[in-house]
Amino acid sequence: MWESTRPSSLVPVIAATVLLVVPMAAGAAAGDRVTVTGSTIAAVNGSNVTIASPDGSQKVAKVQPDTLILSRETGTLGAIKPGDALAVTAKRGADGSLTAISINIIAPELWSRARKGQWAMESGDIMTNAVVAQTVERVEGRTLYMKLDQGTGAITVPTATEIHRLTTIRLGDLKPGMRVTVRGIADPDGTIRASSITFDRPG
Repeated sequence: MWESTRPSSLVPVIAATVLLVVPMAAGAAAGDRVTVTGSTIAAVNGSNVTIASPDGSQKVAKVQPDTLILSRETGTLGAIKPGDALAVTAKRGADGSLTAISINIIAPELWSRARKGQWAMESGDIMTNAVVAQTVERVEGRTLYMKLDQGTGAITVPTATEIHRLTTIRLGDLKPGMRVTVRGIADPDGTIRASSITFDRPG
């Protein structure tokens, strides 16, 4: 989903619904890309964020200058409007149609870092990072129309599709007790060089 010249920024922000979800194991080798989910912040000391897993173990995530610190909150199709930038993961049907699995509404300050366009992922799903041309909601279905280089692409949005809004927050906004997902690179000392820290905002 994200495009950057720095390797640490290549881990997708919303990997829980799309790519590269790699559970953090105690024996993760140095240099491995890792993901820590289901954890809460135990402490924030300068640029070091200590995260506690449900089993009581703790890891330290090091915030780098290019670390993405994000807030993710539940959204609705009705909140999406023409001109919004979206990252849509979809299944392609036998007839070529696309049905959305998950949608992330991308804040303007993040859009410059996103890879634009539409492509097939390793999972076989289709990723579309594009701006909304229009949304249509009618009795027989709900449809997004996305602006692509080759024209406009239509994506059906079932009621079960997960929709979230992503915005940037500051390191100072991270507080103990917040539930977060951390992605990054494992260092030999067991710490994580964080490429992203995402706070799942309740509700």
